[in-house]
Amino acid sequence: MILTMREKSDASGKKDSDDSNSNNTSVSCLQTSGISYKAYYFLFYGAIGTSVPYLALYFKQLGLSAAQAGLLHGVRLFSLFIGAPVWGMIGDKYKIRKTILFLSLLSYSAGILLLLAVKPQNQQCIETGANRTVIHPLRFPPRGGIVSSSESSASMAIDSQSPQRLNNMSHVTIFTREVDKSELGKIFMTFLSILFACQILGSVVYTMPDALVVGFLQENADKFGSLRMWGEVGVASGSFLVGGVISLYESEVCGETVKNYHISFYFFAGFVALCLVTIVFMEAKYSDDETSPRSSIWSLVKELLLCHNVIFVTLAFYLGMLMGLQDNFGLWYLDDLGAQPYMLGMASGFRYTLAILGYFTSGMIINKIGLAATLAVCLAFYAAVYMGLAFVLNPWIGVVLYSSHGTIYGLAWSACVVFGAKVSLKVGFYSVLQGILGGIHWGLGDGSGVVVSGVVINAVGVPKTYFIFSLVSLASVAVFLIANWVTKFKKKPDENGYKLIDTKEQDDL
Repeated sequence: MILTMREKSDASGKKDSDDSNSNNTSVSCLQTSGISYKAYYFLFYGAIGTSVPYLALYFKQLGLSAAQAGLLHGVRLFSLFIGAPVWGMIGDKYKIRKTILFLSLLSYSAGILLLLAVKPQNQQCIETGANRTVIHPLRFPPRGGIVSSSESSASMAIDSQSPQRLNNMSHVTIFTREVDKSELGKIFMTFLSILFACQILGSVVYTMPDALVVGFLQENADKFGSLRMWGEVGVASGSFLVGGVISLYESEVCGETVKNYHISFYFFAGFVALCLVTIVFMEAKYSDDETSPRSSIWSLVKELLLCHNVIFVTLAFYLGMLMGLQDNFGLWYLDDLGAQPYMLGMASGFRYTLAILGYFTSGMIINKIGLAATLAVCLAFYAAVYMGLAFVLNPWIGVVLYSSHGTIYGLAWSACVVFGAKVSLKVGFYSVLQGILGGIHWGLGDGSGVVVSGVVINAVGVPKTYFIFSLVSLASVAVFLIANWVTKFKKKPDENGYKLIDTKEQDDL
């Protein structure tokens, strides 16, 4: 029987400590209590909270379209679908999960930070007044967001010396922002290349930590949410922090006030630097099944191809699509509704704060009603939230609806991880299995959701897009429940939800 907590091995003597090469008490304590995993989740998702929610706004500020922003976000997620299972397999085979995670985080962060180095150079602001037309070149300096050139700043200063003149001009002046579409096309392709190249190796930053936690908890994997919830604490803190800082800095550009969203990149770099340190203290456990002759990657594939498992994996894909729409265009939509930057920060922060509740209660809910009912609730909740967003007009109501889906987001992913743990305890390959699930949910599902929703938004607008996804979600609930009934994919009366099988018991089978 594989021991699930270091306390159990300590009770049997000091031999386990020697076998794990723990050279000091502090490292042992970090591994035993799971502090290293909590710290990683807090810092990594803190970095996510400081950057990813604002990437779409940054792309919008540069002049990219919703479809282009969706593709940029989608390529990062599609790379997860491609790379996560592959790097997970390498990590399992050569027992280098921590090394893979460290290199992956470096590559992932480089892909985000390099976006700051590419800026438009040929955008102009045309100011048309009653008796004159003035053209101001716009630039993107490293120390600011979109700001006017020095000549534009000087002319604005001169005009400001005459309040009456400024007031008179405000009634007749028309500001037009002129962009170089060919330049934006080149910037888009550059962003696309950077993200794809860096995210292929960086694809396991989401899934490898989950695999390490599953290996750490083993048959107690239903407690995954108690560790993963610290990621939501981090992302909420990061969102609140950056949202507040961004609201303090703004620039006057072509007749409108814009925020300096580039600030988020600097906070992202700081969180990632600290996160790299936590990987050193993590513990990587490897199951004997992963190296035994009776276990192979094909046994994992066969297990996943069982009918009830296919239904679950398909639902994980669709839940990823729903999350992709909300993650990439939720704040974009709130911005269109007139939400201020501090409101965007609050919405993002409250969303991840509520996700803490979802993760914290996930084990209890799953054990109480089972995975099938849990996922049906998630789908129904998504349908209700998206229907509300389709008709909302008040930005504060939009903030509430946007934030509320965090609870279901945490509950849904916890259910996916518990399902993966159930399968991996039968056949091994923690990293591969979590890589497959993460690639399908975070990668293929989330990426497809971003790309599809971006195209639909360009065609019919954001409100109608939410309405369409709401109707599809309602239909999905019915289809899932029928399919679940037909395949009898539900907990048995004598089971406490999906009880994980002990590896010793599995060997006896």
